[in-house]
Amino acid sequence: MDNDILVSNSTRYLIMDFIGEGSFGKVAKCLNLTTCNTEAVKIHTNSKENIIQKEVKMLEAIKALDPEKDNIVRFIEGFRFDDLSCLAFEMLDKSLFDLMRERRFMPLSLNEIRPVIHQLLVAFDALKDIGVLHTDLKPDNIMLVNHKDQPYKVKLIDFGLAAPVSQLKVGMAMQARSYRAPEVMLGLPLSEAVDMWGVGCVAAFLYFGMKLFPGNCEYHWMKIMVQLLGQPEDHLLSTGIHSLQLKSPEEYRKDKRDALAYEDLMAFSSLLKSFLHLDPTKRITPKQALKHPFLTMTHLSDSDPLPGCPSPFQRGELMILMPAFGSLRVLRFLQFQ
Repeated sequence: MDNDILVSNSTRYLIMDFIGEGSFGKVAKCLNLTTCNTEAVKIHTNSKENIIQKEVKMLEAIKALDPEKDNIVRFIEGFRFDDLSCLAFEMLDKSLFDLMRERRFMPLSLNEIRPVIHQLLVAFDALKDIGVLHTDLKPDNIMLVNHKDQPYKVKLIDFGLAAPVSQLKVGMAMQARSYRAPEVMLGLPLSEAVDMWGVGCVAAFLYFGMKLFPGNCEYHWMKIMVQLLGQPEDHLLSTGIHSLQLKSPEEYRKDKRDALAYEDLMAFSSLLKSFLHLDPTKRITPKQALKHPFLTMTHLSDSDPLPGCPSPFQRGELMILMPAFGSLRVLRFLQFQ
């Protein structure tokens, strides 16, 4: 990289800083010397050529989508410079994981979670239309566009592990373990429902300020999943190629709260459990989720705020149920209804 310049067929990129690093290589903050725009360039140094070409193919496919309307990162170009494979994207702000870390993992309010989930569903609905599965949804791959000027405006990034739905095969490895759908873990047929499970896990992470499922061991993952959601139905366990038999969870009593806040919390709980349905054929789709009361707020629009209770349409949350760390607290929340 002579003089910290990357050269493509269309422009030159001046490397200003390195802002990220992964197993593939590095991400550089660059100045496009033709447009004078600041852009992010993903520089592959450790990836095999076939893996890079697979990512480029997926990025070319998503170019059919509208980056603004569909909340997908704008891909500018792919190019080779010397022995480096480079991918240029629009420059975004920071990831949801970075935001949560800055907040010391203090949970977001429902009114902050709501627009994030809505935008993700729009993105996944668009991907479903073109037959693409992201397969790697996690807070690190959801970027805030400009958190200061456009709070909670997000875009989906990192299509390095994306795959055409038509090429999915039983037993394929995908998703970070903490965000991995049960059909992936059990070796069941795969579909776009995999990404919806990921949306549910992200929503839970934002609400609880912690991962819903552990990422260190498959057995512990399955144990927590069964404690929270119940054991997968017999036909799923018998069909899966990696099935485990675990105990059913205990039931816990409801803990009702202030009326409006409780309704909103119940709507969120309902949507979360729809995302986390163990049977992928019964899991909510992006289009269905976009019509869910938690996102349309129909459960709130016909209600007058209680005395002393802020409007549900204000930026702050009506009521935040501050979670204690640990699976018992999460279990009680998921079994509220």
